[in-house]
Amino acid sequence: MKKIISLISSLVLAAGMTSALAVNAADSTYKPTLYFKADEGKGVEILKYGAVYVNKKVAGDDASVPVSVYFKDDQKIAGQVFVKWISPDKSLVLENLTGPFEKTGGCPFKISGISSDADLGGTLKTFKELNVMAVSYTETDAKKPLQLTGETSDAYPLACFEAKFEQGAKGGSYDINFYDEGAYVTSVVPRYVNDLQKLEEVYPAEYSEGLLVNASDRLLGDVNNDGHIDSVDASLTLSIYAKLSSSKDPEASAEELAAADVDGNRKVDSVDASSILGYYVYLSSNKDSTVKTLNEYVKS
Repeated sequence: MKKIISLISSLVLAAGMTSALAVNAADSTYKPTLYFKADEGKGVEILKYGAVYVNKKVAGDDASVPVSVYFKDDQKIAGQVFVKWISPDKSLVLENLTGPFEKTGGCPFKISGISSDADLGGTLKTFKELNVMAVSYTETDAKKPLQLTGETSDAYPLACFEAKFEQGAKGGSYDINFYDEGAYVTSVVPRYVNDLQKLEEVYPAEYSEGLLVNASDRLLGDVNNDGHIDSVDASLTLSIYAKLSSSKDPEASAEELAAADVDGNRKVDSVDASSILGYYVYLSSNKDSTVKTLNEYVKS
C-alpha cells in the first residue's frame, strides 16, 4: 500500500486551505504524468517513439546522453511534486544533475527565492550508490497550488542530467524508470479545497513511461553489422520477430536486437523489418548526398 501523506504535511495543508479553486472535489480524476526527453548528438539518435539509439562506435564507448525530466499537470493543481528516477543497470550511470535554469533559462514553477540552479539547493539529490536521482518542488504558501512560470506545467523541465555508459558497458537495452518503491516514492500532492477528505497523493510513476536507451556497435538497422542497411537486415529482423512471436530464442545478440528496433517501440516486429526494407529500396533509388538516414526515413 502506498505511503499516505504524513501527519505533519496534512496539518500544514489543511491549515492553509481557505481559498477556492476551480476544482470539483467530487471529481477524483487527477492523473498528472512524468516523462523524459533526451537530446541527440554525435552517434545518438532519438527514435520515432522517443527511445534513444546510441551507436557506440560513433559516440564512443563512454557515450553520454543529455536527458531532461518533465511534469505534465493539465489541471494545474499540484502543490508538491517529488520525483525520483533510477537506472537499474549501473552500467548506465546517472550523473551531473542540475536544475532547469542552466539548460532552458527558466523554472516550471514560481517559487520564492528560486532564480537559478544554485538556489534549488536541497531540491536536487543524487544517490550514487543506488544510481537514483530526485527532485522536489513545494509551494511555500499552502493556500494555493504551485504557480506556473509558463503556460503549461511542462514549459520547462523539472531537472536535467546525463546518462553515461561506463567503459566496457555491453550493448543492448537500458531503462531509466521513474522510481516507485520505498518510503520516498515518486508522488504529487494536489491542493483540493472543497473537501479535505479528497486530498490525496497520486503516484505518477505507476503509469508514466520511462526512457529506453538502446546501445549497439553498429548503425541503426544494420543488424548483421556489415556496414550496409539492406534486404539482408530486413530478413534477419523478420526472422527475429517470427521467433519472438513463437516464444522461441531469437538467436540474436543484444547488439543485433538493439539495432533491429528501428522505431524504438521496445520490440522487434514486422514494422521494423518493413521499415528497413523500405529504406533499402529508398537508398537504391536515391544516390545523392542529401539522402535521409534510416531514422529520418522512419520518422517521416
